[in-house]
This record gives sequence, C-alpha cells and structure tokens, in this order.
Amino acid sequence: MTREPLKLISNSVLTNLAASVATNIDRYVTGNFNDLAKENGWEIETSVASHEPLELAKLSPSGGAESEIGNSLIVFNSFHGMTPALAREERLWARLCHVECLEFSRQRWLRSSTDPEGQVRKHFFAPSLPGSRDDNAVGRLWWNGYVASLATPGDIERGLRALLSRANRRLQIIDRADTAFRKPLLQGIVRLLIRESWFDTRDDAVADFMHEVNRQSGGIVFEALSNSSIDDHLNRCLATAKLRKKS
Repeated sequence: MTREPLKLISNSVLTNLAASVATNIDRYVTGNFNDLAKENGWEIETSVASHEPLELAKLSPSGGAESEIGNSLIVFNSFHGMTPALAREERLWARLCHVECLEFSRQRWLRSSTDPEGQVRKHFFAPSLPGSRDDNAVGRLWWNGYVASLATPGDIERGLRALLSRANRRLQIIDRADTAFRKPLLQGIVRLLIRESWFDTRDDAVADFMHEVNRQSGGIVFEALSNSSIDDHLNRCLATAKLRKKS
C-alpha cells in the first residue's frame, strides 16, 4: 500500500481558515479548497508520520456505531508513526478535513445540518485536546483507535466494540483523559464491559458505574495493582452502582 507523509497547514493558514468560515461556507458545503491548497503554507510535511490515501478514501459517512468502529480502524491502521503528541496538533487535523478528507467530513457532519457554520467550526478544526480527541471529524477516529489499542492490545477491534457500541460509553470513558490514558484502569474497565451484560440494559448504565469508579478510586495507584486487584475493585464499584439504581 502506497504511503504519503502526513501534512500540516501553517499557523497563518489555520488562523485565516478559522476567521473565514462564514466566507468559505459554500466551499465547505459543495465546493473545495483545491485552489487555496496550492498556496504556501498548505503542505508542511511531517518527518515522522505517514498515511495511506487509498485507505482514507474508504471512510463511511453513514454514522452509527458500526460506521464509527470501521472508520476508527481505517484511520488508526492507515496512520503510521503517529503519536499522541502529534495527534493534538490542530494543523494536522484541519489539513485533513479541508483537503484529503473533505468529502467524508462534509458528508458526515454537514449534509443534513441546519447550522453548517457551527458544524464546520466544531468538526473541521481542533483547537484543544478535547477538540482533536472528541470533535474533529478525523481526529476523533484516530483517538478511538489509540484508546482501544491501550485497552485491548493486539485486538483493537475488540476494544473499539466495547468502547463504541453505545454512544454514552465513549462519553464516559474516552472523553475522560484521567481514565482513557490510565492504561491499567482502562483495561480493567473494558474487561468488565465485555463480560458484564448489565451495561447493555440501558444507555446510562456506564454513567452510573463510572460515577462509582470516580467516587471510590481516589488515591488508588492502579499502575501498582495486579489485574485481579483492579478487577475486584471495579466489581465493587459495579455492585454499588447496581444497588444505587435499585434504591
């Protein structure tokens, strides 16, 4: 599979794009940025990361859990040399959403929107860690794959299915940096998600559970615990969540 270096836009190009969303709204909805992309500052190649353009062309804009899982696998597996540090770089995700992945981003987030300008600002840029991890049309897919790779090393799809089968699971786990980036805790949570059917009974089950995890985990150094000790702790949190829901 042919690889190409990942490209960034310059700070000045990023600033101009962010200030010109309303002016460029027709480009976002039906046009493109091909003429602008020929100008200086649009093709700053990274020295460490590459991607497979033909794979990105397979992204599906249909929405839903299966689409999110499949798209996350495509982006994570087709990006080589990516790091969490680079994945916080807004100039990377803005370039992809305005050039290589414009059609996907448009179809996924603008096709039925009554507020295309607002959707562009939210999903075509990435001004913070939450912006790149949770909102950017392409960035969120890479971060899904990355968190799943921490949760279930060697079987990313299994982790993605555990984390993305219900929208609220992503909100409660991936969107929380203090959980998503603590590998032992994350792995324990995913082990429990996979084996415990209670989480499939209603959307807010994971929220009730995570409330107990946060409440009962203060001061615990999960990195120093065995898997069985982490599992015991999380099982106690789950039991309390179930009891609270019944009362």
